[in-house]
Amino acid sequence: MAPIKVGILGLSTKPSAWATLAHYPYLKSSQHYQIVAVCNSSLQTSQAAIDHFGLKDAKPHASYESMAQDPNVELYVVSTRADSHFEIAKPALLAGKAVYVEWPLGANKDEARQMADLAKQNGCRTIVGLQGRVAPSVVTVKKIIDSGRLGEVHSVSFQGTTNVWQDNAASERYSYFVDRKVGGNLLTIYGGHIIDSITSAMGELESWTTLSGNFRKKMKVKRDDGTYSEEEYGKNTPDQMMLMGRLARSPPAMFNFHLRAGNKFTDQPGSTWKIYGTKAELQMVFKSAGPQIGRAESIKICDFEKGGEVSDVTDEIDEGPGDRWTSLPEQGQNIGRLYEAFAKGEVGKDYADWEHAVKRHEMIDGFYDTMQ
Repeated sequence: MAPIKVGILGLSTKPSAWATLAHYPYLKSSQHYQIVAVCNSSLQTSQAAIDHFGLKDAKPHASYESMAQDPNVELYVVSTRADSHFEIAKPALLAGKAVYVEWPLGANKDEARQMADLAKQNGCRTIVGLQGRVAPSVVTVKKIIDSGRLGEVHSVSFQGTTNVWQDNAASERYSYFVDRKVGGNLLTIYGGHIIDSITSAMGELESWTTLSGNFRKKMKVKRDDGTYSEEEYGKNTPDQMMLMGRLARSPPAMFNFHLRAGNKFTDQPGSTWKIYGTKAELQMVFKSAGPQIGRAESIKICDFEKGGEVSDVTDEIDEGPGDRWTSLPEQGQNIGRLYEAFAKGEVGKDYADWEHAVKRHEMIDGFYDTMQ
């Protein structure tokens, strides 16, 4: 099968750029894809990226409208800030391209709905960057649940911390997290990824209620050199997020979710996911706030039918043959798995399309409705 020809927006020469860390490493080495076009803020920066990465067969574009009209581009990849997604993706949708957009899909649920509608009207295949559903740790948990080892699942809980904002300051790079209208913040990015990861393994929620708080209403900016801005900026995004609901299982298991800003407890994991069943309880911990990036530090099962015997099943995590995936940067491993699933056309099973993204946006918006 001929490789899918990719046009990518946001592939920067800066090593910290998300497209550079998460998208390029898989795309450069995959037999399923070929980068044929690059678009950045100008023709010069597009060409600079092509030269930097040695993409001698790729065409530079000065605008996203130009790349959307490039007949050689089959998959149009948008790796930019959330508030630019709709505007940048629209020309490609009107041109009937397949489109990959990072999560959040849009700056809000209304933009996401418009994008999904445009894609449907123009017959576009779509994929959204909700990569937690293909994370080996999450897939392993789903296999354990489906095997019946835990028995009948009665409750699921998740608690995590983002490990930021303890000093009431946002990093210079992510200072926009304080502004809801941008669309990218702790709730939408961290919360959206985590909830999607959990529900991909446990099943969707059939009912839920949310509660969130904005306790840090004024924030400074912490510059890259470690100094702080004198000015404080208003924040209208939450730093405490809770959800309680019932999962669409038989019987409907209870679900409890809590994500917060601030530092994590010293020498404790960044997040803990527990699943209680009638036979056993599973506990999975992560160094970071969630399962979408990085392997779980541990997965343990407490077997009630064996007197509470605890076994470490972390080795059951299957990251694939050899170092095919682990040789990629941590940020790019699950993104690569999404691309692989898209190439195989397994929508709904291993990757999410934009109709799914709209539903996730609608759920996330409920947190804003209860924010104080």
